[in-house]
Amino acid sequence: MNPFIIDFLYDGLPYRGLVTPREETKTGSLSYVVKVESENQEFSLDIVANPCGMDKMDWCFQDPDNTPDEARFDKNFLQEIGEAIEKYESVH
Repeated sequence: MNPFIIDFLYDGLPYRGLVTPREETKTGSLSYVVKVESENQEFSLDIVANPCGMDKMDWCFQDPDNTPDEARFDKNFLQEIGEAIEKYESVH
């Protein structure tokens, strides 16, 4: 599982993310470590994204210190990250 780059727009601004897939040892499920950057904003965001919900069609996010990222970041922004990962994987 090799890292890959996602590009997406949110609120009219371009973002780029380095996505590193990893398999959870306990559950065998796939999750993604994502580092997001923006040319227009000086910030870096480390999160863990994984498909969740009963049908695995939703995305759940957690930052590395185990606090839910939904509390700190716009849920729609995080959902764009999940959709960009899905789009990349559907093509590759």
